[in-house]
Amino acid sequence: ERRLRLLHCGEIITMTGETKDGPFERYHENGQLWWKGTYKDGVEEGLTETYHENGQLKSKGTLRDGKREGAIEYYHDNGQLQVKGTYKDGVYEGPYETYYDNGQLEVKGTLKDGEWDGLYESYNRDGQLLKKGVYIDGEECGKWIKYGCSFTYQPSLKIVWN
Repeated sequence: ERRLRLLHCGEIITMTGETKDGPFERYHENGQLWWKGTYKDGVEEGLTETYHENGQLKSKGTLRDGKREGAIEYYHDNGQLQVKGTYKDGVYEGPYETYYDNGQLEVKGTLKDGEWDGLYESYNRDGQLLKKGVYIDGEECGKWIKYGCSFTYQPSLKIVWN
């Protein structure tokens, strides 16, 4: 088995025969590290990290068969946490939070198959509540508070044929 490590268009990759296999690094035009990860049989696999042009960490997470899987975090270019969530089969699933670049919580909720499901809260940059309510299968349901006013939403009727 012959392994070759080469630099091509800002990317350092490891090749086994004709297939990308092993660690790789990609770089911004300014020379800063942009992306690092691992190929397995030509597909990105395992821990992956991306970086802003200023060198700050931009994201870290895991890929399985080329799709995001498990915990993921994204960061603003000032280093503050931007997004914290979880992927399942390449789709957001479970607790999900976003943050402003000043570190203040922006959105907190739960995603199911990539849609909001359960308690949802959003805040302005100063931490004041903007919205609070419950989603069911991506729809606002029940009592909501939005910008200081109260609303009630009825769930839409869904017919399921057996």
